[in-house]
Amino acid sequence: MLPVVAVLHVRHVTVRQSGAMLGTIAGTSVVVVGIAASAAPELAVAALFVRAIWWWTIGKLWWETGVLPRWLGAVTLGLAVGEFALVLAFGPLGLDMAVAWLPLRALLGVWLLALSFVLWRSR
Repeated sequence: MLPVVAVLHVRHVTVRQSGAMLGTIAGTSVVVVGIAASAAPELAVAALFVRAIWWWTIGKLWWETGVLPRWLGAVTLGLAVGEFALVLAFGPLGLDMAVAWLPLRALLGVWLLALSFVLWRSR
């Protein structure tokens, strides 16, 4: 994912430097906390929270600036809201996230495929 974060940083910095920095920092945090959550499953809720922050940051940037298609920004914002809802639902209850962890990682993979297609089709 780090190459994706780097490519997105280059695109974001041309339209909004503050959003580019926030997106890059949040994207790097997703990678670091995601690796930690793979080794320590009790960090899964934290990984979801960080991913929701990243999706919210870049989705909002895409929606407002059009640096990538606005429809992808809207989808990304929707995914962020869904992940925030999961964090709010499962976090305080201390539920085991092992059941939801794999489908959510698959969702991230599908989103990355959609993003790669959009990047491939754009200049």
